[in-house]
Amino acid sequence: MGEFNLNLSTRPFPAYRVANLALLLFFVVISGLTVWQVYSFQHYSSLAKNIRDKEKLAREEKGSLTNTLNGLGARLDRPVTKEKLAEIDFLNNLIVRKHFSWTTVFANLEGVIPDNVHLTTVAPEIFKDKVSLHLEIVCRSISDESEFIRRLQASPVFQDVVVKREERKGTAGSGDVGVDLTVSYFPEKSAPPEAVSPPAVQTPARVSK
Repeated sequence: MGEFNLNLSTRPFPAYRVANLALLLFFVVISGLTVWQVYSFQHYSSLAKNIRDKEKLAREEKGSLTNTLNGLGARLDRPVTKEKLAEIDFLNNLIVRKHFSWTTVFANLEGVIPDNVHLTTVAPEIFKDKVSLHLEIVCRSISDESEFIRRLQASPVFQDVVVKREERKGTAGSGDVGVDLTVSYFPEKSAPPEAVSPPAVQTPARVSK
């Protein structure tokens, strides 16, 4: 019989070695995924707990503010409080009316009204600390009306121009235009009048004897 040399010391069972390495790598990957999932679960659980705590605190603050507002509303709804507020509004209106200056009104209007626009009516309306003017004007044309409104809006003294009525008095597209409008008036934004210095008084020269 011929000799049969079988040496198992160099590469014993190579297929099993590859399988073992693959299983080891698989277990390492699974272990890494497991650790990552545990960390993610703890991290997001902590975030969710913080969100729940903040939501609970917000609800408690909302309830406290609601109770405070209800208490203030109950105090303001008392007849005595309503009378005091009405008295304060009345006194404020008196103060505003007392300091209302027709001279200042016409001076401010004179500074913005065009030549072809004629002012026929000025009626102030004072509500608390707000003043609005009802103006009735007669314009030579629509362009004159537009120019007047543009000047009002460009002035810091007048704001919120609202045209209530616009009526042409002539026929066949000609004639004057009657316009009713309201505008908010802020006299405190008027430029202060320039101070006029008194003329210098010359001292007569003394005549020496």
